[in-house]
Amino acid sequence: MGYARPNVYDIAYRRTVFRLVLIQAGLTGVAAGVALLTQGNEFSLAVLYGGAVSIAGTLAGAWRLKIATDEAAGNAMQGVAEFYKSAVMRFAVVIALLILGMGIMKLHALALLIGFIVAQTGYFFGRPLRAR
Repeated sequence: MGYARPNVYDIAYRRTVFRLVLIQAGLTGVAAGVALLTQGNEFSLAVLYGGAVSIAGTLAGAWRLKIATDEAAGNAMQGVAEFYKSAVMRFAVVIALLILGMGIMKLHALALLIGFIVAQTGYFFGRPLRAR
């Protein structure tokens, strides 16, 4: 059993996901800071939770997308099925966490959605990195 060296595409994929999560966390932090100054603690915490929901969805989707990519190398139909599973899992995680935040934890719904939307805008700034 030897050590398998990761290929450049795996490295670029990990860096891209890390960069996207970092951008989303930064945008969420800025939004929560503005909310703290203008609206108070509860509003700010709900913004942070909304951003965390977006980041959790990103990580769940990225994890399943990696599985789909690996499966597509061996069997194209299985890869497509895994790709759709990744989309379903991402939506399920996001919806479950939004229900938890708004329904059970009774967080401010507008603030939660603001945090979620702000973090989602990170996709506009998180362009994929090329493999080197």
